[in-house]
Amino acid sequence: MLLFEDGAEVNLLGVNFQPALSWEYNRMKHHGVHSPMDLDAYKAMIDEAYDELQLMGCNLIRIHLSPGDICDDEGNLVENQWLDLTDYVLAKAEEYGMYTYIAFLNTLGAARGKETFVSTRDETKPIWMVDPEFMAKADGYIHQLLNRKNRYRGGVKIKNSPALALVEPINEPGYFKRDEIDAYPQCFAIYQGWLDAGGKTDSAESYTAWRTANTKQYINRMVKFFKDEEVAAVMSWSLEWPRMMEWTGEDVFEAAAESDAEIVSICLYPGQSESRNKSPKEVGDINYLQMLQKVVDTPTYHGWLLEDRFKGKARIVYEFETYWNSSSYLYPAMAKQLRALGIQAAAMWTYILPGQAEYVAVAHNLNLKTTPNKAAAFMAASEVMRSEPRFQKYTTSSKTEDYFKNTALSYEEGCSAFSDGKTLIYSESMPKDFVAHLPALADDFDCIVGHGNSPYAKYGGTGLYFIDSQNGRGVTVSIMPDVDVLLPYGQRNEKGEKAVALTVDNTHPFELNLPGYGRVSKVYRKADRKWTPVKTSPGRVRFDAKPGEEYAVKK
Repeated sequence: MLLFEDGAEVNLLGVNFQPALSWEYNRMKHHGVHSPMDLDAYKAMIDEAYDELQLMGCNLIRIHLSPGDICDDEGNLVENQWLDLTDYVLAKAEEYGMYTYIAFLNTLGAARGKETFVSTRDETKPIWMVDPEFMAKADGYIHQLLNRKNRYRGGVKIKNSPALALVEPINEPGYFKRDEIDAYPQCFAIYQGWLDAGGKTDSAESYTAWRTANTKQYINRMVKFFKDEEVAAVMSWSLEWPRMMEWTGEDVFEAAAESDAEIVSICLYPGQSESRNKSPKEVGDINYLQMLQKVVDTPTYHGWLLEDRFKGKARIVYEFETYWNSSSYLYPAMAKQLRALGIQAAAMWTYILPGQAEYVAVAHNLNLKTTPNKAAAFMAASEVMRSEPRFQKYTTSSKTEDYFKNTALSYEEGCSAFSDGKTLIYSESMPKDFVAHLPALADDFDCIVGHGNSPYAKYGGTGLYFIDSQNGRGVTVSIMPDVDVLLPYGQRNEKGEKAVALTVDNTHPFELNLPGYGRVSKVYRKADRKWTPVKTSPGRVRFDAKPGEEYAVKK
């Protein structure tokens, strides 16, 4: 179990955030968003993204690093914009009070137009744990990065950042099958040496025994590496996808269970397997609540996490997403399911930068403004992560909906909501059954995050809105831009074509139905740092509101 210094349980929900990857940048460059590259403007987008993530309650930032972006052929760091952006993203996370989680080795992209010591081909991944020459270069790269003085943190070494909580040597490790290792002479020599040392002959049983021993040896080697570097962050080992045990083999799980790794990590993408033979719309329309149940109940999916051999490991999620799914019932359901597996930290893949998000309608897609219903569901999931105990048996109210402590979600309605009396979050207009199940909002509530209508607020626009209490004296209302979906979810947009349009030009009715507010309440709009009175409808708090503005309502 991961604990804070004061003994409290670690509980983190956040996102993968990738502006320091050339791979992410090039996706947007195709649409002309960053052509030519303006580093200051790019950093301003990162700043805005952190403002959004803070509003969403994120407290964890995971970043993939690609040696192909920031290293030479020997694993030495190369000073360039991607390394600068790595410094910047890490420093801003610390500034915003968010923990960081770094995965060091990845195949994504080669910004300088050629492969470095890390190939961009995933099939080469297995050499990373076997080839001594590769491992020496990887050690040098990770050592240099950990000891790099962050220019945006006053020269504090990256490894000494108080925000650095989790490290992972490899993003999704690869493992040789017996018929693959012969193609890599240096790696085959390691296997043959092991056979010779033990007086063994080559066989399926011998190869499995070697792969188990080699995997365990590599994991232990990296645990020691980070401890020798005096990194306070804890090292995690990735055990990846549901059904990986079937596809890769039981032996690598046994190796991880026996290893010195204190954390194992998994990922979860309901819908990804269906995407191989279905359209994005078909994938998104499937009900995945029973799939989540199967993931917990089936040992070869992620049920292995509940086995005795993994009781000595903390567990986290390196990536999760609803996958080609534009509805908003799944995030809280996934949070509940992950807690049943003992998960203490999870990072959605991947948060899209403002300025880029309007061009994105892909499988992995979350942004405060362009996906308002998913953003609200994500915030509800954060509350579920904090309120659900670990290892509580996972069940749902039915095959299509779930009502549990402070939470309601429905596949048929395509939405979710959370309320504990102090905080209310709803991803779409609240169905009657949600209203009946959830605790009523207390007079001294803290905040409402809404998309659509509820018993407490009605809004005619399509963006998310925040209603924050001001110590009982009134509330402030902040409204996100209107969202106009231009392309069906998953349809590829042409170069420069937006998938979503954001606008702040239209005015919509806003109605507040909170106890104590009514005929004598006053409404003010903030513009140019000045508050000006707003006309309201007689007898109730109803006024015309524009997205992108802030309103104050006084009792």
